[in-house]
Amino acid sequence: APPTPAPTNAVTPPVTPNPTPTNAPPPPTPPTLSLQLVFTDTGAPPNPLPECHGDCDDDSQCEGSLVCFQRSGNEAVPGCTGTATSGADFCAVRATQNTVWLKGDNGSPSANFPLGLCEGDCDSNADCQPGLICQQRTGTETILGCIGVPEPGEDYCRVADPTAPPTPAPTNAVTPPPTPEPTNAVTPPVTPEPTNGVTPNPTSVTTPNPTNAPPPPTPPTSTLQLVFTDTGVPPNPLPECHGDCDDDSQCEGDLVCFQRSGNEAVPNCPGDATSGVDFCAVRATENTVWLKGDNG
Repeated sequence: APPTPAPTNAVTPPVTPNPTPTNAPPPPTPPTLSLQLVFTDTGAPPNPLPECHGDCDDDSQCEGSLVCFQRSGNEAVPGCTGTATSGADFCAVRATQNTVWLKGDNGSPSANFPLGLCEGDCDSNADCQPGLICQQRTGTETILGCIGVPEPGEDYCRVADPTAPPTPAPTNAVTPPPTPEPTNAVTPPVTPEPTNGVTPNPTSVTTPNPTNAPPPPTPPTSTLQLVFTDTGVPPNPLPECHGDCDDDSQCEGDLVCFQRSGNEAVPNCPGDATSGVDFCAVRATENTVWLKGDNG
């Protein structure tokens, strides 16, 4: 029979039981409120209106930090469900300062004008606070710098695009002739003129080191922006890549109105725009090809 092995002092580790999985409930979904038209008289309601309740005239008639959402028709109220009387205004939660929000229409209520960032409905830059421009929309275009779902066709105030510096005009500088290649010919020393016993000291001429000048900065590229769709003259000269212009006098500085009859690309301005709309752009030189009109 094989010998019996001697006992060891090894300790058997305890068996760790498998943890029992917990069926943690999902986080509760915040309740969705439906629109409630609870005040229809003129003046202020007797008590501040809660979320999704109306009709309000300004923010002071809403509870806490709620904001009065101004409607001119059947626009959807953010965070609220249901339908309500066309044009009735409701108190709602505005999540951030750059959430798109309707604050009035055609200058009414006057207390809300000029409009702030991402607020509508504006008709021109004059309806916006200083530093903002009115983005004219004909459909569901996005609004630069704003979040949320803007109402189709409504116009909102936003931050203006940075204007690229104009390209300098070409100069008539003369190109210097090329420097000749050095030769192996030995230049004989120059015999100095006899002097009155005084030998002049040679003068050491220091050759300046060439400078590694950095290349000129590349101007930023702007995208096409259709910010003026009315007839006549825009309220302010249009910056680069902005339209719709009718002639050069409606563009900022040295910019030139690029006349389009279809979907022609605008120089130095990426993006798409409505067919036939004209935009202000940089014409680098007088002999740069340029569309100035069609059929007279």
